[in-house]
Amino acid sequence: MTTLRGVRATVTLEPWMVLPEFQGRGIAMAATARAIELAKRDDKHRFMHAFPNIDNAPSNAICQKLGFELREAGAFEYPKGHHMTCNDWRLDLRA
Repeated sequence: MTTLRGVRATVTLEPWMVLPEFQGRGIAMAATARAIELAKRDDKHRFMHAFPNIDNAPSNAICQKLGFELREAGAFEYPKGHHMTCNDWRLDLRA
């Protein structure tokens, strides 16, 4: 459970990580683009969110390049017991 913009919402986090020896090859970008494509096809949800750490420049760049809208930064606990500040990126899957 997290609070952003004063609204409590349940979110599912599906973090991604590319092993260092494979980074910089577009793998995360391609995988995220495919996830967006599948989510649009399923048409179960209006929005997709991504919550990369504010200091994770590559993940934030992926969000920006794939058309997510940066909404705000907020405090997250992930994994349990580990607190960090993340950006809330949102993509309208029906736009």
